[in-house]
Amino acid sequence: MDTLQAMRVFVRIVEAGSLTRAADSSGMSMPTVSKLLQTLEHHLGCKLLNRTTRKVSLTEDGHAYYQRCVAVISEIDDMEASLSQAKVAPKGRLKVNLPSALARHLLIPALPDFVALYPDIHVELGLTDRQVDVVGEGVDCVLRVGVLSDSGLVAKRVGSITTCVCGTPEYLARYGTPTTIADLDRHVGINYVSKATGRSQMWEFFVDGETTSVAMRGPVSVNDADAYMACVLAGLGLGKTGRYMIEPYLRDGHLKEVLQPFKAIPRPVSILYVPNRHQTQKLKVFIEWITALFAQHPGLQGKVS
Repeated sequence: MDTLQAMRVFVRIVEAGSLTRAADSSGMSMPTVSKLLQTLEHHLGCKLLNRTTRKVSLTEDGHAYYQRCVAVISEIDDMEASLSQAKVAPKGRLKVNLPSALARHLLIPALPDFVALYPDIHVELGLTDRQVDVVGEGVDCVLRVGVLSDSGLVAKRVGSITTCVCGTPEYLARYGTPTTIADLDRHVGINYVSKATGRSQMWEFFVDGETTSVAMRGPVSVNDADAYMACVLAGLGLGKTGRYMIEPYLRDGHLKEVLQPFKAIPRPVSILYVPNRHQTQKLKVFIEWITALFAQHPGLQGKVS
């Protein structure tokens, strides 16, 4: 029995929550994963997991063994990496999940630079706003916007999204330019429907040291960032969105910013990945690259250019 391989498979099963998902994410067949686990338990002389058709749970012995496995595997990976990273260029598949707006307006336009720097890394992008199961879906890292829940993942802040309210010159000529939050009562806005909750998001402003929320009325609601921008540019109403997305339209006059004194608190953007494991070279260079990319955009650092 290859003990190290069996340990890695055991850790993958625990983190994935099932043998089937562990097999899918590791590229092994279900019978191979099951056989490795059985062989490992026989070798140790104890039961590591309680298994049902849908999920697994650690036994007391399994919990102790899992903790030791994570430490041992991490130490081995660190040792190998320290010897090989200086000699071997980063390579392999890098699976990244992130919101579609960040992908289309920020990451993808800059991606040719990353590919040129690291031609042996194959980037696989998943565009979604939902909460991704990093371990179960075999994802290397995710970019998330907003306050994070206690997910058990390592989180590194890479930026903060500055938002602003804007409209077309034609819309403002018709409805007037709002100068106070109260003025929004006589305006229409494009509402963004959260895919997680199914509800329209409130517009938030920071006024006199406190956050004020406003429910906008309007003829159209969407659940896609690009569709949202298209509605604003079509003059269907005011929009409140990330400044990094609309900066070109503000510069060329297609959109005008309003309510500048009433900013919302910038929304944090973080990159998350699995803890207690060696950070692969391909993931390390991607995190460094995406951090530098965010730093180039004032609107993604909580600032206004």
